[in-house]
Amino acid sequence: MQLALLLSAISLYAGAASATEVMHRPADFNHKYNPNTSVKLGLSLDLNLGNGCTFEKGGKVNIAYFTNWGIYGRKFTPLDINIDSLTHIYYAFADTDPETGRASLTDLWADQQITYPGDDNTAPGNNLYGNLKQLYLLKQKKRSLKTILSFGGWTYSQAGHFNFATNATSRATFVKTAIQLLEDNGFDGLDIDWEYPAAGEQAEGFVALLKETRAGLDAHAKSKGDTVPYQLNAAVPAGAQNYQNLKVKDMDKYLNYWTLMGYDYSGSWSSVSDYQANVYGGAISGVSTSASTEWYLKNGASRNKFAIGMPIYGRGFENTDGIFKPFNGTGPGTWEAGVYDYKALPFPNATVYNDMKNISSYSYDPIKKELISYDTPVVAAAKAKWVSKQGLAGAMFWELSADKNGTDSLVWTVAKTMAKLDNTQNHLNYPGSQFDNVKAGMKTVSKRGHKVKAKYF
Repeated sequence: MQLALLLSAISLYAGAASATEVMHRPADFNHKYNPNTSVKLGLSLDLNLGNGCTFEKGGKVNIAYFTNWGIYGRKFTPLDINIDSLTHIYYAFADTDPETGRASLTDLWADQQITYPGDDNTAPGNNLYGNLKQLYLLKQKKRSLKTILSFGGWTYSQAGHFNFATNATSRATFVKTAIQLLEDNGFDGLDIDWEYPAAGEQAEGFVALLKETRAGLDAHAKSKGDTVPYQLNAAVPAGAQNYQNLKVKDMDKYLNYWTLMGYDYSGSWSSVSDYQANVYGGAISGVSTSASTEWYLKNGASRNKFAIGMPIYGRGFENTDGIFKPFNGTGPGTWEAGVYDYKALPFPNATVYNDMKNISSYSYDPIKKELISYDTPVVAAAKAKWVSKQGLAGAMFWELSADKNGTDSLVWTVAKTMAKLDNTQNHLNYPGSQFDNVKAGMKTVSKRGHKVKAKYF
């Protein structure tokens, strides 16, 4: 019995240590690589489905990450985003210097330089192009769409790039340089995805980082005469050994939104095939969205600030007899071992199972003995209903390039189910930007004292 408990504890620790590793930038991120398994690329999600929801004060948030490396192998650009179902786009990932705290973008060509249809890089002045110009144009089309610059993720966090947070001088550098990135590139706020602060000095540093960044953002808004505050948000873990280090009550006062990373509860590190994003249950993995949410709320997180993360991907288990059974291998995945884009699922001949008791789902092929745990539209809708019933802030998704078109879209399904989404206006005024077209609102540029129609609009 004692041996069994020890093995169980080891399994839980290993699983938790690997949690949310999916939120990382691949080492070969800018290669135009091919997928490991069949998947349709470069699909526009704008199918004129209609919102399926209304936008109003006090509505839910529907947040989704867009990765700057998605334009390469995945061939997914800002032009492919269906903005009708979204309140926020998180742009992943920006980085920080672990010593000085200086904030920086991570792929200037993708972020600021690549030209899209309609761009004219011969236009006069120093102009913003790339993904970030396209996000600005999306904000012009939909004034309730906010874009947020996300710092960290698994790769940079594990490399120690948040070490600066324990140093006051370095934190001040981060605040100054991160806000300048916001102003230069037309963002509406910042997201901190630190995976994960240790107890003690790092946890205290995280609180100080949020406090000082909040003060910096508020001062920046005041200096510009902005009446809508800039947002400061944080992605936080669902695993107890990571979240118990956080000073939740102290953090809450500085945040607009918490986003629970409600996925990667199981994977290659698990002892048996299991649900990777279950709301209830979790007897084997030791993790459930419900239990994690309850902990945060009891420890000081505001219910109306707390959003639930959902995966737009699946975790694979090979050579298994079914759910909660031993397995051997995780499969090739779509882009990396064991991780499959939702739009590639389910595979032919696999049967889909929706477990409404635990609010989770999976597909299983008894011939291949292959199980993939992922969210179906049925389960995504059930999660959205759960979010609404609990009075939570809304939903978050990782990440947009893996979603399906039409009514099978998880982002659209959740938006439609939540029905009423937040209509807080975005920002379009950035007079302190280094880019002429951002300062001009993408409409006009000044040339020899005259206003002329911009070619870049």
